[in-house]
Amino acid sequence: MTTSRLIMICFLVVVITTSSGVSCKKEKKHHPRQVSGVPEPSMAPGIQGPPGVVGQVSGVPEPSMAPGIQGPPGVVGQVSGVPEPSMAPSIQEPPGVVGQVSGVPEPSMAPPPGIQGPPRPPVVTDVVFSVDGGQVLPNVPYYISFMSADYNMWICRMNPSSSDPKTCPHQPVMFTRPTIAPEPVMFILPPSTPDTVIRESTKLSIKFVNPSQCGESGVWRVANGEVVLGGVEGREDSLFRIHMTDSYYMFTIGESVYPDVYETSISLSNSAIGKDRLMANSGELEVLFFQHYPPEYNYY
Repeated sequence: MTTSRLIMICFLVVVITTSSGVSCKKEKKHHPRQVSGVPEPSMAPGIQGPPGVVGQVSGVPEPSMAPGIQGPPGVVGQVSGVPEPSMAPSIQEPPGVVGQVSGVPEPSMAPPPGIQGPPRPPVVTDVVFSVDGGQVLPNVPYYISFMSADYNMWICRMNPSSSDPKTCPHQPVMFTRPTIAPEPVMFILPPSTPDTVIRESTKLSIKFVNPSQCGESGVWRVANGEVVLGGVEGREDSLFRIHMTDSYYMFTIGESVYPDVYETSISLSNSAIGKDRLMANSGELEVLFFQHYPPEYNYY
């Protein structure tokens, strides 16, 4: 073998060896390589983010991959600043629905439709009451006392200037410890009034029950600032009203100029002998009504 052949064979060996090394390097680049048993990101089942953050790519938390991600300080169970429904301060309800969540009414807040309770009776506020007989009724006899019956002052029919009960003319008198029988009265409503009870708002006439011994009408009327007899039922000078005070009732007559001011009130004349006439002035006579005269207050 000549020297030239040996040189040619050595050159081919070098070329073949060099080509084989390049091929091996290129093949290694196509195979993933594992270092120290740590999978590369492309092979890991869950993408690892920066230290301390679980399942996060580029700083964006994935709610499905990180159920327990801590939100900003002071916010519990919050992802990306969006409050969870259970942590929201208040649940928005549909307009017009009170105490209702998800369209389901609460039993205490939304009773079943169509079920109505029993009707309530109307509240009565202006009906006049007697001490012993309930509601005051028209055309029923009542005795009138000054305030409590303990005062033993009763409306009588007499002449206040005479000690003889037969002296005429008669008029209503508030008699203290009367020596004659107190006289009951009736309250008479105008024919146009549909009420069946006596109310504060109703004009009425007041009439002694028993006939007069002096021939005058038993209907009360106001003349010269004083309550006398001889009135006519339904006539303006013979129409009174009853008003409630703190604990008693009072009489007024006439019309009020202002809505919050009573008409002319009825008061007493303050007689020194205990026979007070009824006066139409700015005073106030407080009375009560009895359907039955108290037997313990006998007249003498």
